[in-house]
Amino acid sequence: MQYFNFYKRVFFSYLFIILFTSLFLIVKCEFQLELISNLFENIFFALLVIAPSFFLENKTLRKFYGLFAFLFFSITIMIESIYYCLFQVFFSASTIFVVMESNFNEAIEYVNFYFGLSEAFYLFSTIFLIVVLKRSIKTVYSELKFPTKKKALASSLLIFIIFSSLKYSKLIIYNFPYLFIKSSIEYYQTSKNFDLSSKNKDGYFTNVQIKSTKINPVFVLVLGESTVRSHMQLYGYGRNTNPRLTELSDQLMIYEDVISPHALTVESITKMLTLSNYESNEIKKGSIIQLANAAGYITSWLSNQRPVGIFESLITKIALSASKSDFISTAYGQHNRTLDQDLLPLLYKELNSQSNHPKFIIIHLMGTHFKYENRYPDSLNKFFTNAKSNKYLSDVEIIKNKYDRAVLNNDYVVYEIIKSVKQSTDCGAVLYVSDHGEELEEIKYRGHNEDFATKDMFDIPFFLWQSEKHRKFSPVCYDPNRQYMNDDLFHSLADILEIRAEEVDSVRSIFSKSYKERKRLILDGQDYDTKFSVNYLNDLQD
Repeated sequence: MQYFNFYKRVFFSYLFIILFTSLFLIVKCEFQLELISNLFENIFFALLVIAPSFFLENKTLRKFYGLFAFLFFSITIMIESIYYCLFQVFFSASTIFVVMESNFNEAIEYVNFYFGLSEAFYLFSTIFLIVVLKRSIKTVYSELKFPTKKKALASSLLIFIIFSSLKYSKLIIYNFPYLFIKSSIEYYQTSKNFDLSSKNKDGYFTNVQIKSTKINPVFVLVLGESTVRSHMQLYGYGRNTNPRLTELSDQLMIYEDVISPHALTVESITKMLTLSNYESNEIKKGSIIQLANAAGYITSWLSNQRPVGIFESLITKIALSASKSDFISTAYGQHNRTLDQDLLPLLYKELNSQSNHPKFIIIHLMGTHFKYENRYPDSLNKFFTNAKSNKYLSDVEIIKNKYDRAVLNNDYVVYEIIKSVKQSTDCGAVLYVSDHGEELEEIKYRGHNEDFATKDMFDIPFFLWQSEKHRKFSPVCYDPNRQYMNDDLFHSLADILEIRAEEVDSVRSIFSKSYKERKRLILDGQDYDTKFSVNYLNDLQD
């Protein structure tokens, strides 16, 4: 009974900290089920931290462990919660990457910007609770006697059960010490793979040249995410999802028949930015960023996608060859709640930086990636509602409403990018292209998955804006109906950047007079134009 009372009294102090923290996060942050999972993880972790007390025979050592364990637990939960409160995501290897790769002063400014009164209240309140509860912990440990071998064995069994529960329930993925250790190892292993990319800035291209000019053009490539052209007003969609870009439509070169080589981000962007295409897996020569570096461009990569992860690291290797790279999110895909407009201040900074060289800026958006409701501010919730309440809508209608709001927010971001370039230079251009599309009509195939490929997963928006002076610098042969698959984007970008090299093939550039259409092969060698022809689709419906 003594040991049960000990556990109960000590655990009460831990529980007080846990419940106060959970209540704060639920009130402060948007409610997510992961907060409840984190609550249970903290309870299990508290029991795990307390259990070793029974193995310490020396009373002084036991008291020291009791205080140390309580302080360790309280500080880790405090750091974890402040971090979640600021960034709406749990710690990861991407966190370490962003911290290690960022300028220290910029990191401090970023934290200061988001750290407000509510965070300060939580911080000082938790510290006060720790000080008050520490006295109770000290008293309880002073009264504990060393247990018998039988009870020590029972404690060992308890530790094993708790640890197993944490691991196999997957609650351990919310544990800060575990995440910190795991993320540090992952960061170290991944950073070794990044070293070559960050050091080899110019690639291995042959006879690189740039068009001689007295002006320094600015070119911005905007990489969208999961945006299908069938939900864009620019392409005839019935809803007003592109009000701002529609205003600019007479200044845009809008291509009507461009597809992605894949319905997956990594495979698609890797082909878009390197010499790799459907016929060849050539990536050793380097990326378009390295080619631009070799030609004398100042290159920048600005991203709202996390840098480290199974689906992100290969793209980050490409990004790190840029003169400068910035990542503003550490969250995985659907959990990322950082809005794309948060990239705009970084763009302004790059555009306004003084340079005697041309600039090539790549902006990697979250775009319209699932969860769609995380892609736009709450102020857009009033748009695209076709009933008073969601209970009157089908699942498809609810999903499409959220997606269309994400497209509407994407419209604002891309418009602001074009406007910023227009204001900062008289020789500028912006190309927008999505990595792949998204299925919204067929609910059972919703999203993007090559195992259940649909036409909308490959159909992407592709449009170019050029200032008048940039048109003279890099004239474009514009044909809106050219059939194009952007695994050849490398050649198109080199063309409009006015870079020549032996590896660049103008026949593969959608902007070139020499362009030649080719078979657009997707999946395992299937002809896109045959697979998704009108007759094929009619047969499928029948």
